[in-house]
Amino acid sequence: MEPIKLPEEMALWNEAFFAKVSELEARISRYMTKAETAKVREACIFGAWAHQGQSRSSGEPYIFHPIEVALILTLVQLDIHSIVGAVLHDVIEDTDITFDEIKDKFGRETAEIVDGVSKLTKIRFSSKLEAKAENFRKMILAMTKDLRVIMVKLADRLHNMRTLGALAPYKKRRIARDTLDIYTPIAARLGMFALQVELENLCFENIYPMRYRVLQEFVNKKRISQGPTVQTIREAIQEKLDIVGISARISIREKHSWSLYKKLQKRGSTSQLSDIFSIRVIVNSTDECYRVLGIVHSLNKPIIGRFKDFIAIPKINGYQSLHTVVFGANMLPVEVQIRTKEMHIIAEAGAAAHWRYGEAYREQNYTKNKTREWLDYVTELQNSMLSSEEFMASMKEDLFPSEIYVFTPNGRIMELPKGSTAVDFAYAIHSDIGNHCISAKVDAKFAPISQVLITGQTVEIQTSQSAQPNPMWLEFVRTAKARSAIRGYLGKLSYDDTVVIGRNLLENAMKQKNIALTQLTDTVLARLAKELQVESVEDMYAGIGSGKRPASFIINRLEAHGLDVEQEFKHSHYTVQNSDTVDGAGGRELVFCDKCYPIPGDNIMGYWHPRQGELAVHRTDCHVAVEALKHLERCYPLVWNHNKDRALFPVQLYFVIKNQRGVIAEITKELVEMDVNINDLRTQSINGDFSHIWMLIHVPDRIFLANVFRHLKKLENVVRIGRQNDEA
Repeated sequence: MEPIKLPEEMALWNEAFFAKVSELEARISRYMTKAETAKVREACIFGAWAHQGQSRSSGEPYIFHPIEVALILTLVQLDIHSIVGAVLHDVIEDTDITFDEIKDKFGRETAEIVDGVSKLTKIRFSSKLEAKAENFRKMILAMTKDLRVIMVKLADRLHNMRTLGALAPYKKRRIARDTLDIYTPIAARLGMFALQVELENLCFENIYPMRYRVLQEFVNKKRISQGPTVQTIREAIQEKLDIVGISARISIREKHSWSLYKKLQKRGSTSQLSDIFSIRVIVNSTDECYRVLGIVHSLNKPIIGRFKDFIAIPKINGYQSLHTVVFGANMLPVEVQIRTKEMHIIAEAGAAAHWRYGEAYREQNYTKNKTREWLDYVTELQNSMLSSEEFMASMKEDLFPSEIYVFTPNGRIMELPKGSTAVDFAYAIHSDIGNHCISAKVDAKFAPISQVLITGQTVEIQTSQSAQPNPMWLEFVRTAKARSAIRGYLGKLSYDDTVVIGRNLLENAMKQKNIALTQLTDTVLARLAKELQVESVEDMYAGIGSGKRPASFIINRLEAHGLDVEQEFKHSHYTVQNSDTVDGAGGRELVFCDKCYPIPGDNIMGYWHPRQGELAVHRTDCHVAVEALKHLERCYPLVWNHNKDRALFPVQLYFVIKNQRGVIAEITKELVEMDVNINDLRTQSINGDFSHIWMLIHVPDRIFLANVFRHLKKLENVVRIGRQNDEA
């Protein structure tokens, strides 16, 4: 290749360009050789030549963007191939430069990083969704071969988000939503917390600019009012650690804006956002972490149920730390995080710590293994022959889950997304276990394989070589691995079999949602098939039966055709005497959900039923409310008005009790002494030793209910007690 001549227009911005190159050289020279630094400078000049005549929406020469991407990656000190790849990451996509040209000049390793980041611009797709999905698939699969690909792409997206100012508002929102859907979960999954936080805050600012500003003003006010309390706690911890001789770095941090906004959505009011600030303590060893925890609890009263040990059981992305929440002055809750220096490195940089903090990262075998396991899973998912859209959907389901931790019979810890079932557990162990699963034991007792698991349970799977995946499993499995394996099996069935299976799956799904099958007329089915661009109704059923299209998707389309699929939300409501204890209803008539029985103190939302003229109040964690959130235009944030006269609200309790004479009498006697009315009582035997009780009582609020729980838990024969909606 002939020597590169810089474009003539560089005379206009020559000084700014080389100032930016010098900044990049200064950063990489701290950890690269002179030869490597010279190679990066050569790549910058090559990139400027390749992008000559191109500019960004702001009018800035295009080459400034890839150099900024490289500067972001220097913060985690990525290697020479990553930095050069970042500088050249758009040349294959946006110029005539080829893979071979980059390989010849900068090496195959760099060329493969550039190619992995590049989009598939030279292939025609039938839709924008297909193009987006296929580009996503290519990027993810390139990541499985080399993690540096996704790190360059994340840095690229971060700089794009930083420079959205010149774009129209609708474009800002579209780019921000894509970032929030795809890139921030990947950053979270790789443990790159610092990058994840900045991306999420930028997305929040561009999607909801007014809400972002209001929340920032709220935090600024809280900084003034709560800052001294948090500082007092920090100083007390520092003083005590100095006395006992523990060297620590203690800092105060604010919860980032997007995290606070998600909490606000659940809690319904800024008045309930109290845990805005936290204290972080960084020490030298794991032993010191637990010693500091004891000191923190001795200085400030801990809040029961708010302690989490992510050191003993790390998060799925390798994150380790102790979290506890304590009461400060005026009963202000303050979170305290305690970790070692190495844990902090992994928490901030995640998988990128391999390059910047080699020694610290090498000690974190758990983090490396979990990242490798995930990448192996992605490869397995790719080999399941899913379409690009299905692959993208499966990946999005797998990214960023809320985890539960369950155990195999031999004590191995299995991490699963919240809502996972015994079938998900079986597939998590091995695909063959899942494919041949016939039953499950949860805590040594037989349980339905559809039962949702909770943290701490021990799960044992029974298998049979003659067993095969059941298509009905698709209706309740949570993990993408289980879903793709079941789909893979269904894809091998005959067309006629998938038609029958698909029809049954759709009818069962309709029955579960209380939708009359008579609404599924030939006319409606034909319109649905046409809308889905399939040749016949049988093809539509086959799509469901083969796992390519979930039955829930068809039901959503039924609603679009005006059919009455709201029955799920209509059949289970009641009224209370003082419904004006709820604010935010706008004068609408209120009814309350008898699936979750909300009471004052619960986080609540409303769902509007225009046909009945009613606003139904649900707990935000109610499964009916979660389903209702698919119709955001009808959802209302609600809060309790505690200034109103107290009303009594029904709440359904469930018990696990020992089968002993007089135990029900003991429970009812305790409730009567507390002046609690019992409106309904049902029992069911579990086995010879234990039984279930369901009981409907009336209470004024959660505080009173907590007092009821405290009294009943003291009874010797009460094994477990909870609210009905918490039973799963």
